[in-house]
Amino acid sequence: MRRPTVCFLALGLLVAACASPITVDSDAGQLTLDERPERIVSLSATHTEILYAIDAASFVVATDLTSNYPIEAEATTKVDAFNFNVEEIAAVEPDLVVTGFNSQGELDALQAVGIPVLLLAPAANLEDAYEQIEILGDVTGREAEAANLISSMQTRIDALIGSTTAEGLTVFHEIDNTLFSANSSTFLGDIYRRLGLSNIADAVPDEFASGYVQIAEEYLFSRDPDLILLGDAGFGESFESVGARPGWGSLSAVQNGAVFELDGDVAGRWGPRTVDLVEDIVAAIEAAS
Repeated sequence: MRRPTVCFLALGLLVAACASPITVDSDAGQLTLDERPERIVSLSATHTEILYAIDAASFVVATDLTSNYPIEAEATTKVDAFNFNVEEIAAVEPDLVVTGFNSQGELDALQAVGIPVLLLAPAANLEDAYEQIEILGDVTGREAEAANLISSMQTRIDALIGSTTAEGLTVFHEIDNTLFSANSSTFLGDIYRRLGLSNIADAVPDEFASGYVQIAEEYLFSRDPDLILLGDAGFGESFESVGARPGWGSLSAVQNGAVFELDGDVAGRWGPRTVDLVEDIVAAIEAAS
């Protein structure tokens, strides 16, 4: 006769457990959610990729305009993260917004209308990237999927790093054709460092401590890097266009065919496709060696 009471009690405990608060670390301090979110807006292409990779796509109701991978993300409702509008985001009724930036006062604006925000700023290294994957796994209840993704990435990236010897090779990474580059304090620069490459951007004063510096052409010529990697290939830059620049034909990388195109989306994000980025860099090293 007491079995129904016991069953209802067990069911009540289960429901309570499912609705228990979730607390995670963010770059704006700890974030506590009363319950697991069911409607997530991603204002970061990196975090969109992570959410899809850990099988949390069913929670994603809108993404920013640059969220173009995987292909399914392009079909989501789009919001403009570069021209932030709190009403546009509130209209899709999210119970969590994930963002990599707070440059337009996104946190205060969203919190003012009762929308929780998870700020995960650009990763400075692989460990930061793995931690963000873990956090998104915790938030969405995809802890096992997140752990599997991290393990897979670590195994493959460690193997790639161990497979190449780039000691002594210098590299220039071109973000755009005004010669902005990334130094070793950035996520991309950290990968170059782990591969043993010497980054010529490291010697350029970083006035704003952003990790991104503009390199003078005279300095580039004086360093004569062994490798030139083009993060702006998607904007038309190539081995041919670099070689056609005045004076660039004298650079060793141009003469030796060591100018390589990178996928700018992959190079600019710190998500699951970082493995592809490392593979491309290793292939460039091996071709130039």
